[in-house]
Amino acid sequence: MSPFLLWCPSQAAEADTESNRFKTLAEGISASKLAQLPDLAPEASGEVQEENCSQEELDRLEELVATATDSEAIAEAQQKLGDCEAEAADLAPVADEPVEVTNEGIVITVTGTRTPRALQDSAGSITVLEAETLEQQGARDIGDVVRYEPGVSVGRNANRFGNQGFNIRGIGGNRVLILQDGIRVPDNYVGRGRDFQDLDGLDRIEIVRGAASALYGSDAIGGVVSFTTRDPQGFLDLVDDSLYTSAKLTYDSTTDTLDKNFTLAGEEGDFQALVSISQGNGSEFENFDQDINPQEVASLNLLGKLVLQAGDRNQFKLTGEFFSEDTDTELLNELGRTPFNVQPAPGRPLAFLQRDRYDTEDEKRRRRISLTHNYENEDSNWLQRAHWNLYYQDADISEQTTQGGILQETTFGPRGPRSTFSPILRDEENKFDQDILGGDLQLESNFFTGDWKHRLTYGFDLSRTSTVRERDNTLTNLTTGAVSKFVIGEEFPNKTFPDTQTLRGGLFVQDEIELADGRLTLIPGLRLDYYSLRADNDDPDFQRINVDNYEVEDLDEFALSPKFGIVGKVTPELSAYFQYARGFRSPPYDDANVAFTNFAFGYTVLPNGDLEPETSNNFEIGLKGRYSNFDFDLAAFYNRYDKFIDTVEIGTRESDGFSINQSQNLGEVRIWGLEAGGEYRVNPDADHRFSLLGKIAWAQGDNLSDNAPLNSISPLSGVVGLRYRGPEERWGTELIATLAAQKDGDRVSGNNIFRPEGYITLDLLSFYRISDRLSLNVGLYNLLNNEYTRWTDVDSGRQANDRLLNTFTQPGFNATVGIKAVF
Repeated sequence: MSPFLLWCPSQAAEADTESNRFKTLAEGISASKLAQLPDLAPEASGEVQEENCSQEELDRLEELVATATDSEAIAEAQQKLGDCEAEAADLAPVADEPVEVTNEGIVITVTGTRTPRALQDSAGSITVLEAETLEQQGARDIGDVVRYEPGVSVGRNANRFGNQGFNIRGIGGNRVLILQDGIRVPDNYVGRGRDFQDLDGLDRIEIVRGAASALYGSDAIGGVVSFTTRDPQGFLDLVDDSLYTSAKLTYDSTTDTLDKNFTLAGEEGDFQALVSISQGNGSEFENFDQDINPQEVASLNLLGKLVLQAGDRNQFKLTGEFFSEDTDTELLNELGRTPFNVQPAPGRPLAFLQRDRYDTEDEKRRRRISLTHNYENEDSNWLQRAHWNLYYQDADISEQTTQGGILQETTFGPRGPRSTFSPILRDEENKFDQDILGGDLQLESNFFTGDWKHRLTYGFDLSRTSTVRERDNTLTNLTTGAVSKFVIGEEFPNKTFPDTQTLRGGLFVQDEIELADGRLTLIPGLRLDYYSLRADNDDPDFQRINVDNYEVEDLDEFALSPKFGIVGKVTPELSAYFQYARGFRSPPYDDANVAFTNFAFGYTVLPNGDLEPETSNNFEIGLKGRYSNFDFDLAAFYNRYDKFIDTVEIGTRESDGFSINQSQNLGEVRIWGLEAGGEYRVNPDADHRFSLLGKIAWAQGDNLSDNAPLNSISPLSGVVGLRYRGPEERWGTELIATLAAQKDGDRVSGNNIFRPEGYITLDLLSFYRISDRLSLNVGLYNLLNNEYTRWTDVDSGRQANDRLLNTFTQPGFNATVGIKAVF
């Protein structure tokens, strides 16, 4: 992983001393302490000491001035004190510059504590992926992002909707909070996925493994994935100039996609601006050798930023972003005979459709605008930093399908069954719209209580989310021209849940307490959340399908989420940590408010206004080592979840025998496991450097309500690799093996469940900086051309005899090629 060097404000009190140490020397700062600060203006420090301006000498001179009676001795002492002050003042402008940590390889995380903190000194497991790393790995989407991250996965819908969401240590879906520049990414509804990100404009991605509700509130029960877009300054720093222009082309053979990106960043006075445009065209995701549904995919992402540096202490940033993806699919796997009505009744015959056409047009859109203010004042006695953010985000998904075929309708009378056959056309449109308006405020105060140094982070966030799910169907008889809005047992247009307003508010506080000269850090935190649902029961589209007039109730919930972390420096290179964190997830709209009856398939769904929040208690211990030629981390975790929400059948309706279903709080779930990773640098000081790296993750989990294993947990997996870096890192290559075991038969819930065999793949990643302005990245994947299926793609419980299993295989040998020019 490439170094990410950043001044860490957790040392703010010391930094004030460090950055001004020569300016304040004459005011009594100990020269002996200054000499203990390595890599911080050592030449200047040496010059001061050569002039004998040590603290002992300063104390002696000041005492001489105060007590001596000899005027010449007093004058000489005053002259020497003045010389020391003058030399310190001369050096002060250099020292006033921010101090940059120069220890190569330090990685900083921001998401783990909402403040910059060295990864080695953080409690818990956090993965940091920088833009350069993602580029060298050939990452194009969220699935590629976690390709080499055992314990984290992204499942893929092979037949239509593509990437789903993140699964962290066996917990996925909307139980993992996804943020883009601190703003919630839209929910995953009915398998439509959460892949709303373009990677070209990103600066970094952070993955917090385990509950983070003490800082981020609801939905962070399984973890947090935070995407951060790059500011104009980030691009300007790459060229050390006031203007940055780049163009990039990336080809991916798995989808026959060519992505184009153009980025322009500039600076004029106190203003900086950025425009980044990404566009791609491709086709369906390739599997090993099975014919799959043909697709045409077009994507577009626009990112713009305007930054104003208002003096030394204030920065304002206006951000606009637009993401779109259009996918046209021919669903060959859905052709053939399919039920249309299996509950015959007067006026509703038994019906089957012999489908010979199934075409879809899916559109995803996400738009957001945000205004951010950052304030920083190291000279303040109490408030050193403040950050606020106001934002609006609008996301919508539109799914249009066209089906054609022969509809067979069978009625039953005194003379027996009678069937008719009619050519029909079914037009279907489903929409999912989610708008969010919100803001947050975060403050930071650094202070001492005795010898204990505190970094206090506190603030609040507030947002209102509006969610709408519209559904429409039209059935046309191509022989008679008759048009019907009653399709597959439902009257259209309708909504399975009424339009819902979700209000979220949270107050949080966290204190990073350093004691024992920084060898021990305590990190307690606490958050109070309020959550409410308000639904429109009178919505006519909702009432049209809620034929039994089930009442949707308002819902209000409070939750208290504590956490406590301890980080101990066993040695300067080795840290040990423990963390307890409580997570929670408020009852979502699509569980609490769903109410409808389907007459074609004989079931009804009841709302549940008595749902309680899901909760979890997460425990983790670990070791992190960072040596000159070796880094490693080791973690053991035990997580217990309570009141998980799931839809269950609760009975049968006496009037017609329809099954009754409802979302309810179920029993407890427990997950435990081990994770490890490391890199050994064989010759870290040589021009041609080699290193060995590896990661491994193992976990198990059970649903304690029925003592059944959890299918959402991936089997044992790991990566091992050999890395080479050339002189000045002008070029490099990595050979990486990915290994995954087969899911044990006694760790699968269900009968005749498909368990993919274990597999090994080999990838070769290479980069070459042709010049300072031109670079090439090449990724060759599955070099052995092995056929394999990932558990995360079939963990929903597919049967071993499923005719579509081959469509879930991964591609054989495939490649990505990217070339980037900076002008």
